[in-house]
Amino acid sequence: MLTLRQRLILFAPLATLLLPFLIIPVFLGFLASFSNYTSARHTFALVGLKNYQVVIRNGEFSAAVRNTLLFTLLTVPLELAFGFALAYLLRGCSRGRALWQILLLLPWLVSPIANGVMWHFLFNSQVGLLNFWFTLFHLPRQPSPLGLRSWALLAVMGVEIWRTTPLVSFLLLPGLLAIPAEQWEAAMVEGASLAQRLQQIAVPALRPLLFTISLLLTGSALGVFDSILIMTGGGPVSDTLTLGLFSYHQAFILFNWPIGATAAWLIGLAVLLVGWLSIRLSRKYRE
Repeated sequence: MLTLRQRLILFAPLATLLLPFLIIPVFLGFLASFSNYTSARHTFALVGLKNYQVVIRNGEFSAAVRNTLLFTLLTVPLELAFGFALAYLLRGCSRGRALWQILLLLPWLVSPIANGVMWHFLFNSQVGLLNFWFTLFHLPRQPSPLGLRSWALLAVMGVEIWRTTPLVSFLLLPGLLAIPAEQWEAAMVEGASLAQRLQQIAVPALRPLLFTISLLLTGSALGVFDSILIMTGGGPVSDTLTLGLFSYHQAFILFNWPIGATAAWLIGLAVLLVGWLSIRLSRKYRE
């Protein structure tokens, strides 16, 4: 059993690396959320919770909260469902499975910025792939869904599901392969349907892994930023504005750093809350 001093000594190299690149910037951002500091102002004063009050009362922030919640509640379950289905199909593919995994993982390996550029081009109303088929059959061109208020958020959700589903399948496949074949065979002999086999065998065996993946997906969805910035910039109006985009706009477009830092910390608190709830649920399940 290591003593506290021995643990601190072992932790020291990691702390040395984290201090200048993570801990200090985090502390400065936290301090900025309670101050009036901006690059154009040479004075510095603490303002308490004023920045948090300003953010919470901001109409764009309310829209960002709504969009982010809707984005998270729809994309995470669908990514889990499609990823699970894809992993189950790959489980039965013994030949060329590794190649299929690599090919299917390519959408996730592409950077979110490049992903946003690609889909912005594909959705383009003039030269995009979507309108290629309309012009091929001499049909009138359709506007880009990224510019339609009723479709923009659904479009960016679809892109995120397309990008993340292969990662979910990649993470779930080893768990499915670890389930003994005898369990599947016994369930089939007993006449269990596919849904029953998944419910009775796969889901219980993968439940801890599903909890972990759900937490990762939820954290990613709450902070989604890169690809939406390229595809829509948060528009039309504020229909695809997310919490990450709101923080970015305030800090780097409007140069209102305290408000941007405050929004970022609210995102961090939301992620921590989700993590805490997930840990509580996983412990309750184990008990």
